[in-house]
Amino acid sequence: MLSIVIFALPLLGSSIVQQLYNTADLLFVSNFAGKTAAAAVGASGLIFTCLIGICTGLSVGVNILVANAVGQGKMDYARYISRMAVIISVITGLVLMVLGLVLAEPVLRIMQTPDNIVPVALVYLRTYLVSMPFMVIYNMGSSVMRGFGNSKTPFLILVAGGCFNILADFLLVAVLKMGVFGAALATLICQGICAILVLWVLVRKKSAGSIAGKWCRPDSLLLRKIFGLSIPVAIQAIVVTLSNIIVQSHINAFGEDTIAAFTAYFRIECFLYLPLVAVGQAMTTFAGQNAGAGQHRRIRQGAISAAIACGVFAFLLGLVLVLNRRLVFGWFLQDAEVLRIGGEIVSLTFPLYWLYGVLEVFSGSMKGLGRTVTSMCITFGVLCAGRVAYLFVTDLFVRQVKVVAAVYPLTWGCAALLFMILFFMYNRKLIRSSENGKSEKQP
Repeated sequence: MLSIVIFALPLLGSSIVQQLYNTADLLFVSNFAGKTAAAAVGASGLIFTCLIGICTGLSVGVNILVANAVGQGKMDYARYISRMAVIISVITGLVLMVLGLVLAEPVLRIMQTPDNIVPVALVYLRTYLVSMPFMVIYNMGSSVMRGFGNSKTPFLILVAGGCFNILADFLLVAVLKMGVFGAALATLICQGICAILVLWVLVRKKSAGSIAGKWCRPDSLLLRKIFGLSIPVAIQAIVVTLSNIIVQSHINAFGEDTIAAFTAYFRIECFLYLPLVAVGQAMTTFAGQNAGAGQHRRIRQGAISAAIACGVFAFLLGLVLVLNRRLVFGWFLQDAEVLRIGGEIVSLTFPLYWLYGVLEVFSGSMKGLGRTVTSMCITFGVLCAGRVAYLFVTDLFVRQVKVVAAVYPLTWGCAALLFMILFFMYNRKLIRSSENGKSEKQP
């Protein structure tokens, strides 16, 4: 369990730094470019969340295959996968950039972005989209390093890029008054630096996962494996974003105070959410490496230990946040009605946040075992379709903020239970298969 936590800490740091990227852009733009510019950055938020989710999803397949090869001791094959990952990242990054540039305006219109904000949002969005190849290269390269057991280097690279992003925001937005274009340009340059640093680490012959060596034409079978594992996770990220849009539309119907309360809630939630996601990502690598080594009992033990640790952590921290809810909400807002609504939301959701910890651990473990389609199906069935059905039915009978907020712990619990059941069933099957194989080899 200690090794999982140590591996997860840099992942947690990376998640925090990535959150700070968008926060830095918003802070500089809102303070130095005005309300319309800030609204333009905010209007692009869900689009960026979706794009980041696609980038992360596409890199999961590489992480699983590299970790599996390392677990089997096939280091040359792991490096071959790493070289293919670089080629894939360049091509997919360019494709996403072109699609994004073409679809940017229609998507903003579909999201009912106000007409006065659309032109400014397009400047920000299209400049940001040019960084897609760099973003995919960084995520692919980071997944390769994590597959080899190195989560520290990607974190340090992201910290360096984050520091430069803040400096560039200050220079381009605060000093040179370049507005949203300056903020997006700062992110573009930052992503470029991160991609270059990742490639520099990977080309070094002494580094784990080095891509130095003979470059071959991509293997069609390997490509099918990578995309077969990655595409379901990318679809999963899109589905989660869509479900959040649907939930947000129900929140918006309650008015300004409720919107403000949920906005503050989502920021406070990061204290719980980010550590649990980091452990889930660590479990993907842990399960992948141990599956390659045939250590299926160790995967089960690690998952159980991680689930208990995450559950205890989330419950205790959630309890602390509930007891201090007025103080914590006061960091963002001081309105009495907003504080009251926010208190209702956290009192219902935070004591049950341990369910999300269990969900992340077993979801990450299933991905590490290569069951990304299973993960996608559960996410779509429970976290998207289940939430839509719940909100539709409850809207017919009860319209209360607490009823909408209850959709989160209810769907966390259902998804966690499904992931647990399927994980233990599949893990037991792998253990039996492994033990039968060993017994057949014995004279």
